[in-house]
Amino acid sequence: MRRFMEPIQVGRQELKNRIILSAMAKQLCINGYIGREFIEYYRTMAKGGTALITPGVMIVDPRWYGTHNQPFLSDDKYIPGLKRAIDAIHEEGAKFSCQLWVPGHLPYSQQDYLETNGPELVAVNYLTTEMIKETQQKFIEAAIRCAKAGTDMIEWHMAHTYLPEQFYSPYFNRRTDQYGAQNVENAMRFSLEIIDRIKKDCPDIEIVAKMSGTECQKGEASMEWLGDAASLLEQHGVSLITVNGGGVMSKLTGMSADGTKEEGWKVPYAEVVKSRVGIPVAACGSIRHPDYMDEIINAGKCDAIALGRELLAEPDFCRKVAERREDELKFCISCMYCFIKNKVDPTISGCSVNPRARREYAVSDMLNINGDNQPVIVVGAGPAGLEAAITLKKRGFDVTVYEKENKSGGMINLATVPEKKYKLNWFTDYQAHMADKLGIKIYYNTECTAQMLEVEKPYAIFIATGSDESIPAAFRDAVIPVRTYLTQQPEYQDKKIVVLGAGSTGLEVAQMLAKRNEVTVVDMLPNKIPEERPRMLNHFYALEAGVKLMLGYKIKEVMKSRVDVVKIDVATEDSLPCDLVICSLGVHSNSALYDELEGKIDHLVKIGDSEKAGIIASAVASAYDTACSLPAKPYAGDGRPLLGEKKEEAAKRFLYPSYT
Repeated sequence: MRRFMEPIQVGRQELKNRIILSAMAKQLCINGYIGREFIEYYRTMAKGGTALITPGVMIVDPRWYGTHNQPFLSDDKYIPGLKRAIDAIHEEGAKFSCQLWVPGHLPYSQQDYLETNGPELVAVNYLTTEMIKETQQKFIEAAIRCAKAGTDMIEWHMAHTYLPEQFYSPYFNRRTDQYGAQNVENAMRFSLEIIDRIKKDCPDIEIVAKMSGTECQKGEASMEWLGDAASLLEQHGVSLITVNGGGVMSKLTGMSADGTKEEGWKVPYAEVVKSRVGIPVAACGSIRHPDYMDEIINAGKCDAIALGRELLAEPDFCRKVAERREDELKFCISCMYCFIKNKVDPTISGCSVNPRARREYAVSDMLNINGDNQPVIVVGAGPAGLEAAITLKKRGFDVTVYEKENKSGGMINLATVPEKKYKLNWFTDYQAHMADKLGIKIYYNTECTAQMLEVEKPYAIFIATGSDESIPAAFRDAVIPVRTYLTQQPEYQDKKIVVLGAGSTGLEVAQMLAKRNEVTVVDMLPNKIPEERPRMLNHFYALEAGVKLMLGYKIKEVMKSRVDVVKIDVATEDSLPCDLVICSLGVHSNSALYDELEGKIDHLVKIGDSEKAGIIASAVASAYDTACSLPAKPYAGDGRPLLGEKKEEAAKRFLYPSYT
């Protein structure tokens, strides 16, 4: 048995294994109420074998919170919804932990008193003693409601730059009173006073804690300070400590890395805490692989593993390990797509590699196994094509894939070219392995024609031919297409290079080139920081690399030695001399094969970029949904066994359950 699959005692509670869901806010509530969307999201992870479920932040005081899409704990009216969620988790054999939360800015009702930008304030330095006591009472009242709802544990959230951590951290805390950071005892006073009260008022509930081991900033807490604080938490009855780092007010990628950090880079902070306490310690942060989990537990660096985005990508992590199916594990690729705040929508996936993520309430995990070995052809072995092929094969169809290149992966193969993007290959490797394991026939170096497919006459054809670059005809002879650059990777040095397009690909290529060249990026996009996290990070990284960003400019003319631009808001012109121009102005769907076959094949569909050019998440979700929805022949399942499955069991399977 894997070491992390062994039981562990947390206070008076026994966890069936050592895998904990680290809280992630997924905005699944309406007006603070918990409903099906929230419950099914977390039930899925509990059903997959996770021992302890810690949902994302629960709102202690709505005055501190600008939206209403996380659970509220500010009134007894929210208890029934929380109880339904806890009961659902218990039904799946897991424990439940409520994470009490107050953010790091002042309550909105208090911001009017200050002549600064309220949401950006570090609240710890502005709270009066009266406000501290009032906030502490709100925490205690929230904890009592959690106990009434039947929670097993309460997580004291002293991490990620939120209010309790601001008191703890010398990086934030500038107070000079008894709650200041003159010493660790004072800095911990705010937290310990609340913990003591919760222990007194909720005696049957275990208190666990999450700490920040690092702010990724100068002036952060020392390792001695971290250890002293952890020791105080143990003395005041905390039963387990999870150690993470970073946060929204210090370094976002210190909280949830973007793939540039190696696996387990925050484990040394957990090791510091482990050396100072006798209670269990959970390591957290970019941990993905079973061998590494066992390694750090066996080395005494931690006792348990807290997984966040890994369980979003692979909610069946523990179940697959228990069933000796580790080769089927899907790994989070750290793309940060899950940081995009999409609305709750049954058509939008919340993860690049898990098409059901964040829409479990609408998309069942039980496939309709009624393919009856009917032949289906998938054209294209990119992420969409292989997702469809794998899903169709699991449904019982006989699947053949044709791929014009000599390997699978599609555009992911180019996306991994920029430095430190190798984790994207984890998904390509997963899909290729699953296709092989399921016995899907893949023919590489084979470009399909309409005539070829018409001759084969399969039951259905899935077109996953991807996209083509969008290069204006007037520019074509003067530019290097960005895909050509990424494929060939020519060496340039001491050149003046203009990149047309400030999308993710353009900015990543600009960063690569800026190491040895003078690079300018031109785009019509507004001259402001993008709101979406992945694009925001690419924006910052490009600036850090020395790339000059000319946003808000229209491209007037492109020549091999010059790019003429017009600043949109003032209509002034500029000319950029250069040695070469790289064009990264987006892509458009390649649906030529689909267009040729339309009307000639009964079940003809296009998926991924060939349907609508986009990102991995949308390609994978569209492929999964379309493969799930492919109708079988009418006789399939009518009185005959389906791949060894009993008819009554097959009848229970469904795709999209009705709303209730």
